[in-house]
Amino acid sequence: MQITTPLSEICVTEFGAVYQCDRRNRLLVQFGGSVEVLKVDTFFRLKKAVDQAFLEAVAATSKAPDLELIAVCGCEKCYVLTLTELYAFKELLAQARFVLELNSMLHTYLKPLPA
Repeated sequence: MQITTPLSEICVTEFGAVYQCDRRNRLLVQFGGSVEVLKVDTFFRLKKAVDQAFLEAVAATSKAPDLELIAVCGCEKCYVLTLTELYAFKELLAQARFVLELNSMLHTYLKPLPA
């Protein structure tokens, strides 16, 4: 995939990265060897779906496979993640959301006052 628009780095971990494209108002989520281009609201739905996966319950149940299926409307990719991958993905999305919220607050509070 060739990307020609400038991207702002939101968050990078050893497992993946999240970038922001201001021109198209999209987030690029790089994880598990693939890149997904998401609208901001789809990113938040994906984060919510990942947050709702009960890591402890899946890990404690020996009969259940240690795979979790994550799919959300607006995202072309269906993530099939092991517990380790799910934990890493959850951390990546949490860090990205924190940075997005921090940037939003900074823009809100550091706006120049009207003259």
